[in-house]
Amino acid sequence: MKQSLFFLVLCLLFFSSVIEANLLPVVNKTTTCSSKAPCELRWVEDGTAPKLIELSNINIKLMTGPNDNQIEVKDLGTVLPTVGKISYKIEPGLGPPGRFYFYKFNSGVDDVWSTRFVIQDITGTIPGFDPSSINAKGDVINKVQGNSTNSTSTSSSSILLSNTFTTMGLSIISMMILSYLC
Repeated sequence: MKQSLFFLVLCLLFFSSVIEANLLPVVNKTTTCSSKAPCELRWVEDGTAPKLIELSNINIKLMTGPNDNQIEVKDLGTVLPTVGKISYKIEPGLGPPGRFYFYKFNSGVDDVWSTRFVIQDITGTIPGFDPSSINAKGDVINKVQGNSTNSTSTSSSSILLSNTFTTMGLSIISMMILSYLC
């Protein structure tokens, strides 16, 4: 029994070190993209290992839907992680306008997500996505104000913060179990 628990603790410690991400999307609630101009996505090093230079290529996808039932809207391609930015065009028929969209990054180790941001000047539907239901998990943008520009800010937030707290929690629980067993 003690051997099984010890093995479980070691697995949790290993898992908690693997889920640390190293990519921080520069996307926040004020980020806006439009079908009228290319959208620019930026990311930076977050200071955790492995460093961006140590990662293999990253695949970036534009997503929508709730956290537990994400829907891929567009594959933005695979790039070197050290590039730090990509630009892409949004088709006018992409889907409903609103704060429903987010990015998913994968470099083969772990997924990292951005916060939700607004895409405006679009119409259309996305199969399996209803912007008027709980399925959306975002905000409907009924009235577009000002100029349709892409704005990326130096203030950023991501699910990465959640991953950091999860990692810390798993590490603390693992250490408590290990100290109890020893």
